Amino acid sequence: MPVRSNRRAAATWSAIASPRARRRRSSRSSPARSTFWLASTRFRAERPPARATTTFVGVNARETMPTRPTASGERRSITVLFADIAGSTSIAERMDPEDWTTLVGEAFKRMTSTIEHYDGTIARLMGDGVLAFFGAPVAHEDDPERAVRCGLDMARVIDELGAAQRAKGASDLRVRVGINTGPVVVGMIGSDTANEYTAMGDAVNVAARMQATARAGSVLVAAATYRFISPLVDAVDVGLLELKGKTDAVQAYEITGLKAGAKAARGLVGLRAPMVGRDAQLTRLRDVFGVVRAGQARVACVLGEPGMGKTRLLAELRADIERTDGSVRWIEGRCLSYGETLPYHLVLDLVRSLIGVSGSSDESQVADALRSVLRDLLGDGWLETSAYLGHLLSLRLTPEQQARLSVLETEAIKRYVASLILVLRAVSARGPVVVVCDDLHWADAASVDTLLQLLPSLAGLPVLCILSSRVERKATGWRLIAGARDLVGDALTEIRLDPLSLEDSRSLVSNLLRIESLRADTRDLILAKAEGNPFFVEEVIRMLIDRGAIVREGDRWIATERVASIDIPDTLQGLLLARIDRLPQESKRTLRVASVIGRQFGVTILERILEAKTS
Repeated sequence: MPVRSNRRAAATWSAIASPRARRRRSSRSSPARSTFWLASTRFRAERPPARATTTFVGVNARETMPTRPTASGERRSITVLFADIAGSTSIAERMDPEDWTTLVGEAFKRMTSTIEHYDGTIARLMGDGVLAFFGAPVAHEDDPERAVRCGLDMARVIDELGAAQRAKGASDLRVRVGINTGPVVVGMIGSDTANEYTAMGDAVNVAARMQATARAGSVLVAAATYRFISPLVDAVDVGLLELKGKTDAVQAYEITGLKAGAKAARGLVGLRAPMVGRDAQLTRLRDVFGVVRAGQARVACVLGEPGMGKTRLLAELRADIERTDGSVRWIEGRCLSYGETLPYHLVLDLVRSLIGVSGSSDESQVADALRSVLRDLLGDGWLETSAYLGHLLSLRLTPEQQARLSVLETEAIKRYVASLILVLRAVSARGPVVVVCDDLHWADAASVDTLLQLLPSLAGLPVLCILSSRVERKATGWRLIAGARDLVGDALTEIRLDPLSLEDSRSLVSNLLRIESLRADTRDLILAKAEGNPFFVEEVIRMLIDRGAIVREGDRWIATERVASIDIPDTLQGLLLARIDRLPQESKRTLRVASVIGRQFGVTILERILEAKTS
């Protein structure tokens, strides 16, 4: 199917944009002190010391990692992953040394590739084990999730290697993974001639003990990690473990897999408050959808900083639409925080949403769903489209489907776009369609290119395309937002989510807790720390609940103590560190100095301190 040029597309979209839509286009509207443990404690105790080979880091970390030993490290919260080959000594005993070396080399190759895929830092390779950090030297807001996904993938790829070994009559091969999250001191340790990037702290020791306790082929995480990822995973509670070197027992969980379609947790479990401060934005989205229901395509960009409520706003819109119109088809794709280097990962998620499967569905389920949906939508013409979408989904194709892919190598995006347009036309013929691209700031280039070619062909169809993103103009996904403005003209509506007003923030706290006895100074502390960010409000409240400063009695909450100060919740530290770590080195240095001075200060004071440190 031909794709219109940008100029023609813009004219078409502008022609169908109503005067009302043109007028409404834009809306601006302190941790306990711990004993330090060297990262390699367990390894050095149980096997001969092995010098680290090299330190591998993700792409984003290379410019941040120090190159020389430092007198003092950097304190930060990270997630630590230990992995080793289970029963390696007995396996090596039964194998020729050269064969064993080759096998271990292949295992390391698979494990390190998996760590790099999730932008972790490989701190050390030792014997048959690997130590990796997620959150140092570069933090991500979802480091615990990345580490757990990495551990599960690592167990899978080593199981596959073990299956190949078993098929040859050789010994099985499985990996044990232990993960923990907590505060450490990280930095280059050693001398100018021999040094390594490592972490010191009790959190590292607990991760090592988790790995030593894990069953072969399993991923065992401490409670400190589990609390971050519990909504995303299926797990078995293995209870309290008595770990060597630990005074107190540690709660542990064995992760058995990822929940289908699960998203990162936002909000407080068991607490649900009405959305506040977003009535105007929700009304605008309803108005835009009203135009779509009348038969005209529209694009809505929902923009805001992390935690401003973009996902909640879209959830409210979906609930509102589904209450009043059962014929609407909602198709939603979510970008992954590590997805910029995963070609088509956003488009793939959209296709999976369209056919009703998840990323964890097996190949036969995906193939059956694709065949069923396309036959229903396209009738006898389903086969060619199934070949292109099946290729996009990496399905094994029938010879008949394979024969239709002769020109795909040189025209992949055009063929994918043509297939998607054909399907969207068929779906929209049965009722309005909402296509959501969430977390677009993490989009990959191939998905952006595909969607830029797709947008012009939606003109005249009852399709609402919602692009939800942070305001990160250097991100790959921003190219889709900028391109959409040029492509669709006045058919695009921009909706910005700003911080909540003080009154709305107070309402959010009251709606969440319904605490009559909450002291005014405690409420003011919560509001001051959150600065109008709904997610921050919820996380500060979560921290106070965890500390026991707020407790539940029956159906109401009681403030048990006066709260003199509030630290940054550890659930927010990754988000804030991730933003800081993306700054240039000079900006980070300035920020560190400024943070010591206080929230308000004269620029002259900052300049003098920086000059003194430089001299």
